[in-house]
Order: sequence, then C-alpha cells, then structure tokens
Amino acid sequence: MKRILFLLIAVGFFLTDSAAQKIELGGFYGYNLNTRARTYYGDYTLYNNPNYGGQLSVGLAPDMFVEFTYNRSDSQMKYYYNNFEEPLDMSSEYYHIGGLRQVPTSSGNILPFGAFSLGATRFDLKETYGEFTANDKWYMSIALAAGAKILLGDALGIRLQARVGLPMGFNGLWIGTGGSGASFYVPVAQFDFTAGVFLRFGG
Repeated sequence: MKRILFLLIAVGFFLTDSAAQKIELGGFYGYNLNTRARTYYGDYTLYNNPNYGGQLSVGLAPDMFVEFTYNRSDSQMKYYYNNFEEPLDMSSEYYHIGGLRQVPTSSGNILPFGAFSLGATRFDLKETYGEFTANDKWYMSIALAAGAKILLGDALGIRLQARVGLPMGFNGLWIGTGGSGASFYVPVAQFDFTAGVFLRFGG
C-alpha cells in the first residue's frame, strides 16, 4: 500500500509543472456491495465487505482533475461443493486513472462531482478448494462515480462518493469476411459508498 501511494504521488508531481498546480491527496473508507460473480463453473456469491484506498487528483483546469486511484476490498466468495458451503477468502483491487469534473455552487465550499476512470482490476483468490485453485486474475475495468467534496478550509476537505466498478472479461475474438471484432462480458459489478478526507496543495 505504501509503495502504491508513493507511486501515485510521484506520477502526480511528474505531471505538474513548476508553477505547482492544484493537487489533492486523500484516503477513503467505505462499504462494498457485490453482485453475483460469473465464472466458468457457474455463478457464485461474493460477500459484501468494507473497502478502502486512496486517490491523487491533479488539477488540469479550475474544475477538472485527472485522478489516480487505488481501491481494495477483502472479501469472501460463497462456494457450494458437494452440498456444503465453503467461503473462500479473496480480495479485489482497482488500479485506475481517469477524470473528475466538479460543479461549482453558490456556497463555494460544497462541490458536487462526477468521475469516470479505467484501468486494471485484480481478483486474488487466496484458498484452494474443489475445482478452485488459489490464484489471481486480472481484468480490464471501468468505473463511474458521483459525489461531493466539502471544503473545510484552503487545505483540508471531506469527500463523499458512490461508485460502481465494472471489470470486463475478454470473451473472444473473431476475424472473417463479415468483419472482425471482440466481445466482452462483465463478470461482477461492485458498488461502493465511501467517505474520506483529502489534503489540497497549490492552486
């Protein structure tokens, strides 16, 4: 986790010039809601669990930011084998880059926002049981978010957010006289509701 935050900070400063654009660095904690997971062996249930992470936001315009986000949830997968339920430990991690657009308000201290990001999601199954083997799986993913920032001063704020993460599984590729293309499916949808604090630098 420390190495990830260090990388986010380093990338943020690399993107900014010497005039020190607006930078927001924050962490969050919340709760993750999962839909059923679609696998080769059928559909399985993921337990709802807390999630946590952090984001680095770099201002490109007065109300536009590019964001680097790390989001993690440690959960379990409910799996039935020989008529017995066996919960298996697993975690999911999002490594994303995207954009955030604030909406100015008359108060100036409350800033609603919408955000979109894309990147990679890692599902890490930590136990072997039945036909499942402890392993990790990477997916391309997108996320949509909405929320509000509440500014408590020039350098401190609170961020409230609702987000949906959509890992996309590559399902096939075809090439022929009728054209070519690729198909995708969403193995699971993950909704989370988070609250966090952030520090603002520059700008």
